[in-house]
Amino acid sequence: MTKLSLVIIYFFVGISLLSSCRNNTKNIDTSKSDSIAINHNINIIQEDSLKTKLPIGKKELLLNNINSEITKNSSLLIEIFKYYDTINGIASPNFPIIKNQRLNSFYKPEISDSKELKDSFFLKSEKGYDFFKLVKEIPYSRNKTILIFEGKSSNLDYDGNMIFTNRKDIVVLDKNLNIMDATNIYYDYSDGIYAKTKLFFIDNDYTISIRYYSENEEGQAIFSGIEKYKITEEGKIVGIPN
Repeated sequence: MTKLSLVIIYFFVGISLLSSCRNNTKNIDTSKSDSIAINHNINIIQEDSLKTKLPIGKKELLLNNINSEITKNSSLLIEIFKYYDTINGIASPNFPIIKNQRLNSFYKPEISDSKELKDSFFLKSEKGYDFFKLVKEIPYSRNKTILIFEGKSSNLDYDGNMIFTNRKDIVVLDKNLNIMDATNIYYDYSDGIYAKTKLFFIDNDYTISIRYYSENEEGQAIFSGIEKYKITEEGKIVGIPN
């Protein structure tokens, strides 16, 4: 079962048809700003109620036999994608925007676009970026803060039309609110011919597991193997050898 061919969505009390998981309506604020990406006078949110406990993500993403499981259970793929992003106008409740004007004028991607060469094509924006919205604050240590920001990149398809790619970046800050490291952990790209989604799971020990789901115009679809990264005590995000 491929993502493009799935047609299941909840419209009524039961399950109705979903035309395509790729033709999504994304609910992300895209208001323009010419300000710089980093404001060192921002006060990070301190309310414990707004801090997210680990783990974060769908544990099914880590299944060794995930490709065979989604073949047997068509709803599993839908449930995974619904956890991370908006599907046909129905926003995921797992990443609500934290309403804070200062924090939501804080981050635009820079180092995260080119950190993984294989992701650069899908991430780099043709027209620059709007400020990303804060959706998670993860407790880490007194000297460091971990935040997840959500936004979008703009790309051109094969016909020169602008398409938008939803994404989430994880950012590590030091006690002076300098960015120590940042990387992309989620994007959902589709140009009508090729589709690729990057998904993540963050464990209790701050290990980030990354898995890709891709499909082509022939409907061939597959999950990749798992890549793992670690947030170190030094505030860096480093790969873990398999």
